[in-house]
Amino acid sequence: MLTYEEALQAIHSESARIERQEELVDLEESAFRVLAKPLTAPFDLPRFNNSAVDGFGVLVEDLNGDAEAVLTLKSTIAAGDGNGHQTLKSGECIKILTGAPVPDWVEAVVMREFCQEAADTVKVKARVRIGENIRMTGEELEEGATVLEAGTLLSPPALGLAATAGAAHVTCYSQPRICIVSSGDELKEPGQPLSASQIYNSNSYAVEAALKGLYWRSENIKRLHTADEPQAVRETLKAALEDCRVLITLGGVSVGDRDFIKPVLEETGVRTVFWKIAIKPGKPVYFAVTAAGQLIFGLPGNPVSALITFHLFVKPALKILMGDKTPPPPLTTLKARLTASLKKKAGRLDFVRARLQADEAGNLSVTPTTGQDSHMLSGLASANALINFESHLEYLPEGATVTVMPLSWSW
Repeated sequence: MLTYEEALQAIHSESARIERQEELVDLEESAFRVLAKPLTAPFDLPRFNNSAVDGFGVLVEDLNGDAEAVLTLKSTIAAGDGNGHQTLKSGECIKILTGAPVPDWVEAVVMREFCQEAADTVKVKARVRIGENIRMTGEELEEGATVLEAGTLLSPPALGLAATAGAAHVTCYSQPRICIVSSGDELKEPGQPLSASQIYNSNSYAVEAALKGLYWRSENIKRLHTADEPQAVRETLKAALEDCRVLITLGGVSVGDRDFIKPVLEETGVRTVFWKIAIKPGKPVYFAVTAAGQLIFGLPGNPVSALITFHLFVKPALKILMGDKTPPPPLTTLKARLTASLKKKAGRLDFVRARLQADEAGNLSVTPTTGQDSHMLSGLASANALINFESHLEYLPEGATVTVMPLSWSW
């Protein structure tokens, strides 16, 4: 059985081999996509000298005496006004609002808090330096400079910067089409009546939600279901692989009499990379690659196992396919104080669902949630972190310092 780190490295290596596609994306649809081509500045940023504050444009020599200066108010310039080329003589000032163009003759802008405005004069008591409170042309980026590098995740500030540069469209890595296949004769869709031995299909909805948390578009997600019968599994998986670059199966990959997903996939000639990882929950994870370069993730059927293994293994692979250049796994971890003791059998790395919180001094503590069994979604629903209960350990006392992985369902 592979360790968690070995499984992550194998997924990283296989995912990095796959050729990524590119597409032109409308800016408003590009949030949390990854740039495939660099974005260059078509003009200086800022494009013109403008005021960082509401205040008054002045000549520095008029204010650097010991007494208050009384200046003649010449005019007002607001953001968007085109009258940024006015001249300024000694003893005069111009009211300039935040973001408004600053005329070349203005040497500094005094904040209005230091000024007393009358009908046509302004009394100023402040000493200023040349350029004070003026955003200078090109001080952030000059025309032709790289605004955003290829491989940049379009976070809100990055997307805002692209908009500042006037980009209505950006070239991003394409989102691969993903097919989710749930399996199990006991599963019914929510809203349908249940027999005494049936349950609702929560896994496919939960994994689809996890994909949408990564800003995956609905048209790039397909959900299918198969009965626990070999021919039905063959037909469903064949249809899925004809229509996706990433296949996620839910259930049917363990050692039960009706676990047909793995053997049926191997019948088709896929290359098994690994099966089973020394973790809990999620031991029977299956990972394979087709000759066409499609990634296959066989996740366990228990709801908590399915979602945690999606977070641990599928999400990092999708980030790579989307062009993310962050270093390879493992994922980010923190240190925190355990508020309740834990025990288990040695041999597997346990991911314990927990609540991570900080006190007023910033000290982190972590508390296991109730409902730790792999079928209990309630314990995962209230968790924001996973405690890494190392494989060689059997007991963690209250107060111990533990490694914690923040649990986020977004990038």
